Amino acid sequence: ADHGLDLAEKDFTVNTVAGAMKSFFSELPEPLVPYTMQVELVEAHSEYAPGGESPRSAGAGQIAVCANTSASSRPPLSRRRVSHNHRVNLMTSENLSICFWPTLMRPDFSTMDALTATRTYQTIIELFIQQCPFFF
Repeated sequence: ADHGLDLAEKDFTVNTVAGAMKSFFSELPEPLVPYTMQVELVEAHSEYAPGGESPRSAGAGQIAVCANTSASSRPPLSRRRVSHNHRVNLMTSENLSICFWPTLMRPDFSTMDALTATRTYQTIIELFIQQCPFFF
């Protein structure tokens, strides 16, 4: 792997890079957020969301326990850097999570539970992006 590759020099568009990342993540044998961890994350999120507390702050500790149990669940820090430049690229942490959560979590959409939990999954990925230094 060429870790010194300069994407700007190669004149790749943002869409090309994002597409390559999504393709890479979708071809992994297991999602970046493993299926076993997804249940724990959804449970941790649901413990804090219904009481009126924001899962972005109140649930961070519980979700962090789940997130730190597997090194393979660590999303690249690059998505956090992208969200910090949202005024230029329009990619807030929410927009990034909307684009990437289905690829990072790969839920089984054949069940009604997965269909009804889509906002929860997206919120979990958004929390990972916003609180990247805390989680990773």
